[in-house]
This record gives sequence, structure tokens and C-alpha cells, in this order.
Amino acid sequence: MVTILEEIMKLIFKINMLFAMLLLTACVQSTGGISDDAPQWVSGEPDMYPNSKYLYATGSASESEQAKARALSNLAKIFEVQVREVSTTSQDIQSNTREGVETVQKSQRINSQVNLHTDKMIQGARIAEQWQNSVDRSYHALAILDRSQAGNNIRGEINRLDEETQYALNQQKKRDNPLLAIADLQRANSLQQQRQALQKTLKIIDVRGRGLPATWSLAQLNETLQQALRTLPVQTRVTVDDIGGLQNILQGAVSSAGFVIGDRGYTLAAGLEVQPPIRDSDWYWLRGVLKLELMAEDGVSVIGYQSWPLKVSAGSESQLNARMLREVDKKLKQELLSSVIGFVS
Repeated sequence: MVTILEEIMKLIFKINMLFAMLLLTACVQSTGGISDDAPQWVSGEPDMYPNSKYLYATGSASESEQAKARALSNLAKIFEVQVREVSTTSQDIQSNTREGVETVQKSQRINSQVNLHTDKMIQGARIAEQWQNSVDRSYHALAILDRSQAGNNIRGEINRLDEETQYALNQQKKRDNPLLAIADLQRANSLQQQRQALQKTLKIIDVRGRGLPATWSLAQLNETLQQALRTLPVQTRVTVDDIGGLQNILQGAVSSAGFVIGDRGYTLAAGLEVQPPIRDSDWYWLRGVLKLELMAEDGVSVIGYQSWPLKVSAGSESQLNARMLREVDKKLKQELLSSVIGFVS
């Protein structure tokens, strides 16, 4: 009787093990894996659309339309990286005061600018093939763009940038306002930087490897801009300085931007307001607001205004002021020139 019971227990154990193995296999298959009928382009270069003639990208998702959208998005990223590298953040700034409290609203347009350029460059892209994986039921899509079509799209963008550059340089020569002339030169520089990135991409796509040679030298355009900056004297002024040391930082940033500091001309005024330090556990925090104003030569009329919230932390309260000043120095050196040009653009 005992022997029969043992045999039954062994049989039940084997059955349980078999079910466990089947369940484990099903789980592994459901989490991924490519079935044997997968087309070659899912994991390699598509045979019908060789890299020598086409740009291609794939996308996968649980839904067919989402897979196609991802494939087109991945194709766009080939160009998007180049565009984003040279794009600068363009900001709309609005300052409002209510019940004595000032708020600054910013609207960044960099994403729309990048999307606009890449949309133009992938015109003609299409979904060439689709496939559903029989293992996990996922959908896969292949997006392609003819290299000659991509080249034509990029050439169109380059021609547009060259036309806008020529217009900016023509405007610069007519300007009576030196700040507006500097803004024109800065725009010409920015446009040609974008062109340089597109030229690099075009040389890769173009079977001749030549692209479109530039009309203007970026080095020469930059030198012209630097000369214009040096001929514009700028005064500095500190309106508020809750820590101390802002005047030296402001003058250093003005010089780094290329301006000449003098006792006449436009005025760049800066202010730094900080709140009392806050202790949170073993860390100290210091928050502040850095403000920058550009004033006309009369020293009263405000041409433009910008502000940045700042926050630093340290293990000791005595370190906070020095870290805040380093943050102020970094911010002004990064943003001063673009802010001044943005005030008059």
C-alpha cells in the first residue's frame, strides 16, 4: 500500500513539474523573441532598400499605427540630432506684478523649431513594410527615405538658410542702431551654424560626398560680430546685491561676451536677491533670483529684462554664498550675450 502511494506522489510531482516548465516557457515567449518568419529588415539592413540608396529606420509597438509612427520618428532622429545641436533656445518673456509679487513667464520654442526643420527634411518618407511577430504579437514597421530625396530636402533647407543669412547681412548694413546691427550679425552667425550642421549631413547622404559649399566663412562672420561688439561701449550697474561680489562677476561676464566696459553708452544692470538659508536634514539650501536689465543710453529707459531663479545646496551654511556666486557667474557668462541680443531682436 505504501509503495502504491509513493508511486502516486511521484507521478503528481512529475505532472506539477511539467506544468511549471510549460508555464515558464509560455512566460519567456510572451516577453519577447522573434519568430522564424521574421523579415530580414527586423534585425538588419533591408535587402530591397539598401543603405547605399535609402535611409531607413524601424519601429515596434503593440499597435500597428504606433509601430509606424515610431519608425518614422526614428528616421527623423537621423536629422534631428544635427538640428538640435545648433538650435538655441528662443524665449518669450513676460513679467507681471500682482500684490507686490513679481512673476516671470517663459515660453520656449526650441522644440517647435527642431520639429519644423526635421519635418521638412523627411518629406517623402514612407512606411515600406510591416510585419507582426507571431510570438509576442507585436507589430514592426520599416520606414524608408530615398537618399536623393533626402538630399534635395536638405538642399532646400540650406538654400533657405543662405537666403535668410543674406537678408540679415543686408539689414545690418542699413542699421543706425548698433544693437540692432549686432543682432543681425548674431542671426547670420546662427543661421550659418545651422547650415554647417546640414552640410555635414548632406555630405554623408550625397553620393558625391560634396554637399553645397558655403558662401560665407563662419570664422569671418564671427570676427565681424566680435568687432561690432568691441565698438559698443557698455556701462555696468548693480541694483541689488544681497551677498556681495556681484559687480566683479557682472563686469567679467560683460567682457566675456565681447563688450567693452566704459563710462557711457548702454547700461547693463544686474541684481541678486536671496532668501534666508533653509536647513533640511543635513543639508542647507539657498534660493535667489538673478535679474538682468538693458537700459538705453539715457540710463533710464529699459530696453529688455530677464530673470533666472537660482538654487544651491551645501553641507555647511558657510559654503552657500560662495556656491551661489559661482552659479551667478556661470549663468551670466552663458546667457548675457544671447539675452542682450534677444532684447532688441
